[in-house]
Amino acid sequence: MKKDVIRYEEILNRSADLKDEMQNLLQKFEENLDEYNALKNYYGSQEYLNDLEVSNTTDEYDDINQGVLSEDAVFNLIGEMYHLNVDMLEIAAKYLRTH
Repeated sequence: MKKDVIRYEEILNRSADLKDEMQNLLQKFEENLDEYNALKNYYGSQEYLNDLEVSNTTDEYDDINQGVLSEDAVFNLIGEMYHLNVDMLEIAAKYLRTH
């Protein structure tokens, strides 16, 4: 029926667009992986602790953003990234099971 062709054409186009968006985003995620891992390694390292001490005891860093030195920003990002990766795996598994 005509309405089925219209419906499935919309699904085809939407699915193709989402696939393209996901491919682009996954590429960006992959390109960011080394930097993200560097951030995780920095967080809690001696270098981080030294920077935190400088931030807390001097005004040397007052002219720059210091969100990375807050305990919550990096910690929360690591947790959110973990859960996002689990979600991506679960969604990928659903797609693969119905493929």
